[in-house]
Amino acid sequence: MAKYTAAIDEDTRQRILALPRAVHFSAFMRKAIAVFVEELEKDPDLEPGDFIITCTARENASDKKRN
Repeated sequence: MAKYTAAIDEDTRQRILALPRAVHFSAFMRKAIAVFVEELEKDPDLEPGDFIITCTARENASDKKRN
């Protein structure tokens, strides 16, 4: 699998590092990237400003990973 990188500013990097250890940042990013890719597949002319990121309750609790 190819790895893609994007530059982030130092302030954002420090904020990510300051998140509590219980927050699995990579899981959030995987979900966000999947949503972005789906939307870009539908409309490749979208720009970064066309996206609004919000937090919503999960519609289906069965999506949650079980340990």
